[in-house]
Amino acid sequence: MPTELSSLRTTGPEHLVNAGVLTVRDAGSWWLAVPGAGRFIKYFVKGRQAVLGMVRKSKYRELLLSELLGRRAPAVVRLGLTYHVHDLIGAQLVDCISTTSGTLLRLPET
Repeated sequence: MPTELSSLRTTGPEHLVNAGVLTVRDAGSWWLAVPGAGRFIKYFVKGRQAVLGMVRKSKYRELLLSELLGRRAPAVVRLGLTYHVHDLIGAQLVDCISTTSGTLLRLPET
């Protein structure tokens, strides 16, 4: 058992470094890396801006959820229109108002 544990300690970081999950910071310390996170953040931010722009350009800066989801998404929305709508609602960047026609998304008053 002790030999298995010592071999795990010496080979564990090597496998993680080779996989791109750990990067060496300096002697004895490491940076945790998430491969592809930069690309995800870029798609996330551009998609959020595009969907917010769709709401902002609509009349009275409000839009029915069903109408927004029925529209064709711009090319920069790579994570999906539904994903970004849920993000906007969760981040409270839009107000959700229940109406008889469905859920209305409205930009909050600034």
